[in-house]
Amino acid sequence: MKTMEYKFTDFFDLSEIQKLQDLFSDAMGVASLITEPDGTPITEPSGFCGLCNEIRKTEIGFRNCLISDSIIGSPNEEGPNIKRCLSGGLLDGGASIIVGGKHIANWLIGQIVDDEFNINQNNYADLIGIKRDVYEKELGKVKRMSKSQFVNICNYLYLNAQMLSKYALKGVSLEHEIASKINTELEMKELNTELELKVKRRTTRLEELNIELQDSNAMLEETNAVLEETNAELEEINAMLEEEIAKRQRAELEIRLLNEDLENKVIERTNQLQDINAMLEEEIIEKIRAENELNQERVFTDALFDSAQGMIFLYDDNQRLIRWNKKHEEMTGYTSAELAHKSLLDWYEGDEKSKSAVLKGIGMVSKNGFGTAEANLQTKDGIKIPMYFTASTVVINGKQYFAGIGIDTTEWKQLNERVKKYQVLAEKANDAMLFIDKEGNILEANDAAVRIYGYTYSELLNLKIFDLRRIDASNIVDQMALADSEGIIFDAIHYLKDGTPINVEVSSQGTYLGEKRVLLSIVRDITDRKKKEDENRYLSYHDPLTGLYNRRFYEEEIKRLDTERNIPISIIVGDVNGLKILNDAFGHDKGDELLVKAAKAIQRACRADDIVARWGGDEFVILLPKTTMEDAERVVTRIREKYANVQVNSIRVSISFGWDTKTKSDESIIKVLKSAEDSMYKNKIIENEGMRGNTINTIINTLHEKNPREEQHSKRVSQICQDIGKAIGLPEIEVSGLKVIGLLHDIGKIAIEEHILNKPEKLTKNEWEQIKRHPDIGFRILSTSYEMLELAEGILAHHERWDGKGYPKGLKGEEIPKVSRIIALADSYDAMVSERPYRIALSEEAALQEILKNSGTQFDPELAQIFAMKLR
Repeated sequence: MKTMEYKFTDFFDLSEIQKLQDLFSDAMGVASLITEPDGTPITEPSGFCGLCNEIRKTEIGFRNCLISDSIIGSPNEEGPNIKRCLSGGLLDGGASIIVGGKHIANWLIGQIVDDEFNINQNNYADLIGIKRDVYEKELGKVKRMSKSQFVNICNYLYLNAQMLSKYALKGVSLEHEIASKINTELEMKELNTELELKVKRRTTRLEELNIELQDSNAMLEETNAVLEETNAELEEINAMLEEEIAKRQRAELEIRLLNEDLENKVIERTNQLQDINAMLEEEIIEKIRAENELNQERVFTDALFDSAQGMIFLYDDNQRLIRWNKKHEEMTGYTSAELAHKSLLDWYEGDEKSKSAVLKGIGMVSKNGFGTAEANLQTKDGIKIPMYFTASTVVINGKQYFAGIGIDTTEWKQLNERVKKYQVLAEKANDAMLFIDKEGNILEANDAAVRIYGYTYSELLNLKIFDLRRIDASNIVDQMALADSEGIIFDAIHYLKDGTPINVEVSSQGTYLGEKRVLLSIVRDITDRKKKEDENRYLSYHDPLTGLYNRRFYEEEIKRLDTERNIPISIIVGDVNGLKILNDAFGHDKGDELLVKAAKAIQRACRADDIVARWGGDEFVILLPKTTMEDAERVVTRIREKYANVQVNSIRVSISFGWDTKTKSDESIIKVLKSAEDSMYKNKIIENEGMRGNTINTIINTLHEKNPREEQHSKRVSQICQDIGKAIGLPEIEVSGLKVIGLLHDIGKIAIEEHILNKPEKLTKNEWEQIKRHPDIGFRILSTSYEMLELAEGILAHHERWDGKGYPKGLKGEEIPKVSRIIALADSYDAMVSERPYRIALSEEAALQEILKNSGTQFDPELAQIFAMKLR
């Protein structure tokens, strides 16, 4: 069917279409216009707002309007086009009218400010050349409604456009069929005319033949007369007569044939006329059927009008109700006859608040062409229904009406309250909430999602869930299907806008968003929890100081690896030597450093698959599957090579090792471990003593290097101790002991911070407490060596006083070891006669006076007297 030459005006009466457009605009509260496909107006605008009229007065605004009209009017088989106008950001919608595949017009509506409207008004007014105050004033008059309400109106517009397309298509089909019938009838008329002409020509020819026959008869009479005169002429005439008779017979034959042909033509024409009559009858039947269908469409339209959820009304300029739908009757309880006598304010008798709200809404309609009101509608039985009304002015035949819709807000208000509560729950939640369709598109997101992922709200709605997970959609199709059918909780990795990965826990459940099946996914950031779990998992199997496996992990691994396929299994046990001395001398930080360096040396010497664990405070254990006794010994050799030159505060790292190997499947792995441990302890006894002596020498050397004054002081104290020992008649061996203890008496100061030892000012209380720790530290350092245990006791008490007011134990009188009392005298005397940062040195005589002065309180009185006599 050809429709290329048709236009919209070929199908519809513009005056009727204009009325339909005006009524639609007034009822729905939107601007409306029907245009050519290129945006050229066909009808006059209905309900256009002042803002759009102002915009269309400008060149840029008018051009943008035409472009927007063309865009929203572009054909779309799935529904209406809904876009924001290029001329102001107002919400517009459009539906195409298509006849036989030909796009003949667009039905456009819009000029709405919705809840997402955010155009920069002043900038756009300046751009197109409208004064800002005019722009803002007219914008304030523009109709406002929610986007969802406008979408419903657009869907209704789309149904109307489809019906217009359908009616036009039927009209085209009927017009073509009638034209075809008329052409057939014209052809029959031409055929009849041609046939009549042929008959007329044949009749004329017959008449001519009759005349010729008459002439022939006259001639025959003349011939008979002539025959009477002459036989020769008679024979000639007879011959001519026979010829004429033959001609007449041929003419009669021709006439008979013509008559037969004429009869056949008449029969054929009769049959054709019968066919035409039958076709005309079919056309009439088809026309009746089309009219019936049209009536059905009208019934359908009325049904749509009557099936609206709200009451639809039309009041005249006297506020008399003149048109309504079925819902109006159902809601109010009045019959159609009763409603015909109702006026606008009859519904609010005795309710001044509702009456005032309605009158205010009418004032808005009169002023702006559109208004709303909330009021309680009184039904016939006296019940008051809370209603929300929208209305707009309608001009019909020069007379002003107002039409609108009223909606019962009872359920709506209850639902709105629930929605508000759900909104608070969603927006105040710390977890992200996402609505996702089956294609993975993110349809909605809460504030927490924006905050967590770093995207803006608009950016999130342009993403798919696969973008957040950075995996192919095919990998999670089954997971999404399971979430939709049963609901699931799972852990995943999501990526923030800046590319940062985070651990999330996702609770996903199928639900409906409107009529669309979607997934509601609640996403919780568990990065910190995961990190803590990983840390706890790591710490549960690792030593926090060295990073090696801990005893718990080792005990589980030894059970796992104790299988026949791992035989021979070797175990090496190591114990770090001198850890206690180092802790006492330099502090636990240095002891920790010693353990870390020892652990690194062990780990570097082992294979990647070997299990190295910290077994206890200073013990390590190495589990070597598929390793012989000889190979285990080579591992120990490599470890010793690794730490041979490693030192902590000039003290070399030393580790005692023992090892053993399981060679049979029925052999106890625990016994092998015990054997390796026993072997280690034997080696430690041999190695430890020499190591301790070396460590003590290193400590005293370190102290003297750090503070040379202490070295000289120790030597002088050592000499004075020897002199006192000789003066009181001690054996030579004890005097030798006094020499050593004098040199080592302040070894505990190695653990005191240097700035405290050399401080020129008076010590603080805390600093003095630090100084008072050095006898105890010296005791612990020396007591690690059996050979120096007796000396350690003397050093521990060398700051005790005879009167019991000393430290660290507060010993008194004879409770204090003699060697400690001797050190106390020698140490105090040398301190007094030596230059110190905080005071000048005393003379020897002054120092002796101090000794005698404190005899019996600080010092042993007997030793003090002997010491004074010896020096004088």
